[in-house]
Amino acid sequence: MHWLAWKKLCRHKREGGLGFRTIEDFNTALLAKQLWRLMDYPDSLFAKSIISARSLVNKGLIKRVGSGSSISVWYDPWISDSRPRSAICIGVNYYPHLRVSELINTQTSTWNLPLLQQLFESTEVARITGITISTGLKPDRTGWMFTQTGRYTVKSGYKVLQEFPDVEGTPVFGPDTRRLQAQSWKARNYKVFSNTDQDPREVLDSAITEARAWAAAQPAGEMDNVRIDISATQPPCGEWCQIDGAWKESETRAGLGWYNLDPESGSVLVGACNLRRGLSPLQTELEALVWAMQIMLVYNKRRMQFQTDCTELVKMVSTPTAWPAFETLLEEVEKCKRRFEAFSIIHIPRTTNTKADKLARSARDQPYDVYYVNIAP
Repeated sequence: MHWLAWKKLCRHKREGGLGFRTIEDFNTALLAKQLWRLMDYPDSLFAKSIISARSLVNKGLIKRVGSGSSISVWYDPWISDSRPRSAICIGVNYYPHLRVSELINTQTSTWNLPLLQQLFESTEVARITGITISTGLKPDRTGWMFTQTGRYTVKSGYKVLQEFPDVEGTPVFGPDTRRLQAQSWKARNYKVFSNTDQDPREVLDSAITEARAWAAAQPAGEMDNVRIDISATQPPCGEWCQIDGAWKESETRAGLGWYNLDPESGSVLVGACNLRRGLSPLQTELEALVWAMQIMLVYNKRRMQFQTDCTELVKMVSTPTAWPAFETLLEEVEKCKRRFEAFSIIHIPRTTNTKADKLARSARDQPYDVYYVNIAP
């Protein structure tokens, strides 16, 4: 049997090969054909269907700050609000070409607070300082604001369309006749396919009944905050550390707390601190984990089971690539994990995480800076 390099087999027959296709290149060529169709037939149904989704994507598209060098402060959507938006300036804007990178102190990897206070209102400063800054010069990225993970989903896209409809949509005046139109269409189908006539009054009655049933079936409130309770399947073995974050939208600070116990020696180590409020409760939970991991390493505790009452936090640590919205903090988790000899994180019920919860809440409620790490009596 004679062997020949695959690259040579993929050459054209005129060049001494067998004309096999390189799958990667052939796939790219097919994709380029679809792109060319969009350029060649901009009025085609395919082109219109793709382009029609662009307005939806723009509604939730947010620029995630890495180095900030490619993000315009005034023109790019990088601020998290009810929808992604650019920053709002106090008074006259004297820096029209300002980049987000110019708001960052690169030596300390922190926001330049005096400059922020000079350019923005206090509420805007709080939103900006809630954005985590990476320690290295990482590229800026784009993300989807309306999911916790930062990735687009059909469910979230549909919800955005319902909450933020396009203004250019056709307005509806007068009474809502959509149920009547649906019933009329059904009556038409009965006639066409079954040769069955329906009394117009029956059609009207059916439309009224369906409209009332539909209205009664609508939920009274949002169902997004339903909590999934997943308890740990095994009792903790060895040393463990319970963590929690306290976040409230009306507060300017968030609180972090953790409670560490070594069952063999019975020694207890606790920690509590506060910091500027992040963009979401989930960010605060992740910040609590990062801080607890860092302190455990400082105290040379390298075999640790971390416990949290936040199911999303366990998922984030297990599959960090699925949560691009928290990329900077998750990279710090991965960096710390590599220094542990044994690391695990499990979910526990909130009722068993009361110590860390109280530490986090008490730190959040203080009007001054708190940083406390000590051995409990």
